[in-house]
Amino acid sequence: KNTSINSRNLPAISKLVKFEPETINVDVGGGKFDNVAEYLKDYDVINLVYDPYNRSREHNQQVIKLIRDAGGADTSTCSNVLNVIKEPEARINVIKNCYRFIKPNGTAYFTVYEGNGTGNEGATKAGYQLNRKTVEYVDEISQVFSDVSRKGKLIIAKK
Repeated sequence: KNTSINSRNLPAISKLVKFEPETINVDVGGGKFDNVAEYLKDYDVINLVYDPYNRSREHNQQVIKLIRDAGGADTSTCSNVLNVIKEPEARINVIKNCYRFIKPNGTAYFTVYEGNGTGNEGATKAGYQLNRKTVEYVDEISQVFSDVSRKGKLIIAKK
């Protein structure tokens, strides 16, 4: 919860993904701010934030309903979330949500904050940081998605 800190700056994933107009994106772990939704409006993309730690239960239930009514989201994004979760099972659950929320031909996009990149994980003033390189998350994402690739700091997982 305490890692949702960007009220003004857009996460890098917003510029790395080429969103298609008239689509729905679900931002898994998107935090408490709506700056990405405001940005994507200009591209005719509906951005729904699903975040059990920074949004109310009612909000998250409404997001699930909207996704279900639409037959799934076209894309899901998960920006700087996996790197702050210590427990592997909890990271897999986040990845599973990204999978569940998208349509059968949907794509999920993941970015992580690498921290110092040493892999020496530990507590921070805002929570926890794994300090792992982006490439080190590919295997975990591949446990849920069968088609996973990486382009620099962006992991692309197709359903």
